[in-house]
Amino acid sequence: MKKKVIVSLLFALCLLLGMTAAAYADAQIDYVSDYAGLLSDAQRRDLNDRAAEIADEYNFGVFVVVVNDYKSYVNGSIADFSENVFHRYGLGRGQKEEGVLLAMSMNDRDYDIYAHGDFGNYAFTDYGKDQLANSFLDDFRRNDWAGGFRDFIRTSGDMLEKARNGQPVDTWIPDQAETGPRMTLGKLLVSLGVGCLTGGATVSGMKRQMKTAVRQSGAANYVAQGGVRLSNKRDDFVNRSVTRQVIPRQTGSNRPGGGHFGGTTISGSHGGSHHSGKF
Repeated sequence: MKKKVIVSLLFALCLLLGMTAAAYADAQIDYVSDYAGLLSDAQRRDLNDRAAEIADEYNFGVFVVVVNDYKSYVNGSIADFSENVFHRYGLGRGQKEEGVLLAMSMNDRDYDIYAHGDFGNYAFTDYGKDQLANSFLDDFRRNDWAGGFRDFIRTSGDMLEKARNGQPVDTWIPDQAETGPRMTLGKLLVSLGVGCLTGGATVSGMKRQMKTAVRQSGAANYVAQGGVRLSNKRDDFVNRSVTRQVIPRQTGSNRPGGGHFGGTTISGSHGGSHHSGKF
């Protein structure tokens, strides 16, 4: 009898553990997950509803995840954190994992926008993600968190709609030939001739004026009133290599001449794209 009771208890325990594991496996992150306590319950529910409507409309996930310090979760950058969260919790929709995530870390006020999937990278270009950031950064700088998340969700929906209509938010980059007027051989010779005549006349005039120069015994006459001020000036150059996924030019475009849209820089290890910064 005692043996049957023990077996029954063990069976019940195994069943309970199995149910707990299944529940954990089925658990999903919310559309708006605030682990820093920025939002009230009412605000979070409203934002979740707004994001859910967009997700259902476009079959495309729009997510916000806020933590106190992303460095508590990953040994890397804020971009590593957002990419890790996106794929760990399976936030993308469909086989291509289509979605966009705004990840925020309050400790150093870092943010990252991570777009994934073919349509995700098409809809959220480099220029588009920059414009998306501009839609909420002004709110965050006023500590209006709910307003910023609302703008992120709304603008994401607008950009998805434009991309669905074949007009993603992007910037036009003209071909090199469009950057200035064409220089023909005739124009080049005329320019050189005019330059030589002008320069020669200027040098001749300077030469005549210098005949009145007198050697000086000191430097006082060469120093401007108030003394000499020397300033140290430094130019830093940063070299960056990128790979762009060019978006084809639309038929019937009214853009003059040749060129291409900027497209999306694929920089994530899973084939996604990032835009990071401070708020």
